[in-house]
Amino acid sequence: VNQFNARARLPQRVVDELLAEKLPVLPTYISSSVKIKESHEAAKPMVYLDGSHKLTQEYRALYRQLVG
Repeated sequence: VNQFNARARLPQRVVDELLAEKLPVLPTYISSSVKIKESHEAAKPMVYLDGSHKLTQEYRALYRQLVG
């Protein structure tokens, strides 16, 4: 789930509906951050722009999940 906002009700409701329909949903959610826009503007991947940022950690977790 991309641009996930845990404090908002709608994103969680959408995830719940997807799960109820037995659709595949990865457990790693990517949150929203202005930092990703800064990354695009600087033409630098998040891992190089700010390796310790929460969003970078979420992308790393997603990568580990996809690669195994």
